[in-house]
Formats: sequence, structure tokens, C-alpha cells
Amino acid sequence: MSEFFYHQRRKLLLYPAIFCLAVFSKLSALLIKPRASRANGEAANSYQIPSAPQSPDDFKPLQHQCFQQPYAFYRMLREQAPVYTLPNGIVCVSRFDDIVALSRDTAHFSSAHQGVVANLKPGQDLLTIVKRFDALAQIGLIPADVLATSDPPEHTQERKVGHAGLNARFVKALEPAIEQKCSELMSQMLQQSELEFMQAFAWKLPMLMILQIIGLPAQDYVRIKTWCEAILASQSGILSSAELADSYRAALQFMDYCWRQFLLAKRQPEDNLLAKLVSASADGDSPDFSEQKAVSTIFQLIVAGSDSSATTMGNAIKILAQRSDLQQQLRQQPEQINAFIEEVFRLESAFQGHFRWVKQAAELHGQRLLPGTRIFLMWASGNRDESIWDQPDEFQLDRPKAKKHLTFGHGIHACIGRELARTEIRIAVNMLLARTDQISLNGEAPYVASMFARTLLQLPIKIETTAT
Repeated sequence: MSEFFYHQRRKLLLYPAIFCLAVFSKLSALLIKPRASRANGEAANSYQIPSAPQSPDDFKPLQHQCFQQPYAFYRMLREQAPVYTLPNGIVCVSRFDDIVALSRDTAHFSSAHQGVVANLKPGQDLLTIVKRFDALAQIGLIPADVLATSDPPEHTQERKVGHAGLNARFVKALEPAIEQKCSELMSQMLQQSELEFMQAFAWKLPMLMILQIIGLPAQDYVRIKTWCEAILASQSGILSSAELADSYRAALQFMDYCWRQFLLAKRQPEDNLLAKLVSASADGDSPDFSEQKAVSTIFQLIVAGSDSSATTMGNAIKILAQRSDLQQQLRQQPEQINAFIEEVFRLESAFQGHFRWVKQAAELHGQRLLPGTRIFLMWASGNRDESIWDQPDEFQLDRPKAKKHLTFGHGIHACIGRELARTEIRIAVNMLLARTDQISLNGEAPYVASMFARTLLQLPIKIETTAT
């Protein structure tokens, strides 16, 4: 995209009332079915979660009450309905081996167009609607499909570029910077004995680090985090028309921000991932990696990176706050912190699953999956599959095959930021345990209402410490 074209495009965005109304009215007509329920689940849902679900029909993932403790439902699906179609047409695949097989089969199951897949109404043709989104993506108004949302062969080049800036060697070299930022944030946090951990620490560390890696201004943290929260909400499955429109508006605004930063990096390149993306998009040997895809890579890395590390960090501290014995064990044996983190990943997957759609007709457990069928690969269910894990609902530090979990996805779409996430969480948990004597819960710690993300709304904790 030339700078001239970018500035012509921005003229549209300078009239948000007119532009957004036009875009969102189209999207609403295509995608959005108004819902009575709200994202926070207040008042709208009268469904009472059964203490012991008896049939797949008890699984109502779009009801707020099911979000807090969904694992009994996942077990029931694995046992009774490993290929289960929800009322909205999405097919849930819940067994570990099936999830792995579908993840590897990119010929039949596509990762593209995830935003459309999540919000499509039953009976609508996926590919017809995708064409409308592709037109907007091609001119850079909305993100193009890249990395986690693209298929080979395009995905191969995109992953090569992304991995160049997030490989294990780079993450290892980054550890001193992570430790320094972690120490700064924790020193501020530990000035209080009662605090809300997510806002005080968990959201900040991963976001500030990914901004530094990419090369974006740290002072933009608050508005970028606000955009990311709204964008992730679009995958929850329960937003009303107005809420989904807000999410799309945030995506447009964040996409515009990413373009501005990309064009700035073209003029003033520095030693960061943003400069690598600029270079890759100008490489004549990689014509498929366009500027639109480079900007979409920035968009995707930040949105995904803003949530998964922070969510797992919060879940790790929540488990420790509930288990005083585990706290003390890890303080005495910090070498077990890595094993602890892998169990947190397995038991509380930051993303409960990801979407696919059927490109070529396939069959699974006797059920015919026709082209256009939407699939939800349930990572969190596979992580508790009894055929893979002994006593899967139990927390075990000595669990064999600890890294076999599906929290980072599987196959070619396994998360490229997984080593960064592991490193950030290890450093944070180790430092918090070393600087405190006791951590305990200090109130309710509910999860966001979403069939997609397992995100803590808040984590109020009380800390006792003799040194900071």
C-alpha cells in the first residue's frame, strides 16, 4: 500500500459516523443475530447449570453460567457426543486425538476467516460472506488472514517471518529485559497488601513486552489494551448487535493505528520486529507477503499476545492463592516452577478452542461434515481427555508428557509466541513467590463470558510479605 493510498483511505476514517454506519449495517445484515443476553451475563440468562450434566443438550456454551466451570460439560461431550452441533451450527470437536487430526489436516479444514466463522448465522453461506470481507482486507481496512488465520502455502512464509522475531534464541536473549520490567511492575504492585492482580500486573507485563519487541510506543498501552479487549470479545459468541458493532469499530481503529506505525517504520526503521516486517513486505523474493499482511501480523500478534500470557499468569496466581501448600512447595523447590506452569497451561487453557471450517467434505465419528461447516476445536477439552491424561482434573507437578497439552494449538498453527509466554510467566511466578510469604484470594475471581477465551475478569488477592 502506498502512503498516498493510505492517506486517501484515512479520509474515510475521519468520518466515523458515516463510514462505520455503512460498514456495520452491512456486517449486521450479514452476520449478527440480535441477542437478549449481554457479555457479562447479567439478568438475561435464566438457565441454571446442572450440577451433573446428563446429556449433550445440557451443554449451553452461550449461557453465562456455563462459562465459570465448563469442564464437566466437556467431559460429557467427549463421552457421549465427540462431534456435537450447537444450535448456532458450530460443530464442537472435543477429543484429543480428533483435535490433533483435524489440526494437521489443512487440506480439509481451513483456519482462515476466523472472525466470520465465529459470528455466522445458521444457514448463511460462509464463502459468499468471506468475499465481502476479503474486499475490505485487500485494501487494508480490516486484517488480512495471517499466521493463525491463514492456510498453506501463504502461511509458510508468514510463519517464517513471524518466527524470525520470536524464536527461542531471541526470547532467551530477552530474559534480562523481561526480568527488569517484571521487577519494576512488581515493586509497584507490592506497595499494597490488597490489590487486583490482573490490572496491577498481569495485563501490563506481556503487553509492554510485546510492544517493545514489535517496536510500538509503551505510552500507547492503555488504548491498545482497550482495543484488544473489544476485538477479542467478538469471538465470545454471545455479543449483541451493538456490542459486536463496537468490537468491529475497535478493530478498524486498531488497524488504522497499526498502519500508521508501519508507515512510520518504513521512514525510520529501527532494530525491532516492525522493521523486519517492513523488510519482508518489500522483499521481491516473497511477493505473497504484502504490506497488508505485514500490518495484519502486527495486529494479530498484539491481540493474541495481549491475552494469552496475561490470562495464564492470572490463572497461575489464582491456583497458588487457593493452594497454600503449593506455594510453599514452589518456594522451597523453585526448579519445579516450569512443571507448575505447564500444568496451569493444561488445566486452564487461555483459549478454550479455535475455529476451523470445512474446505472439502469429510467424515468424523460417522458424521458427515459438508463444505462450509464451522468447527470448534476444543483445546481445553483435549487437555483433560482421559485417554491421554491420568486423572486429568488433578494438578500434578510430576505429570508425564507435560508439554503435550494443546493450549498453544497444534501442528503448523502452534503459537509462535509460546516460548515468550513461558518465559514471562516463569519469571513472574518465581519473582512473586520470592518476594512474598503468603498469597491468598481476597474476593471473587470470575471469568469473562466467552466460549472462546478463558480470561479472568479480576483477581483480587491479599499478600503478606517481609521484603519487596
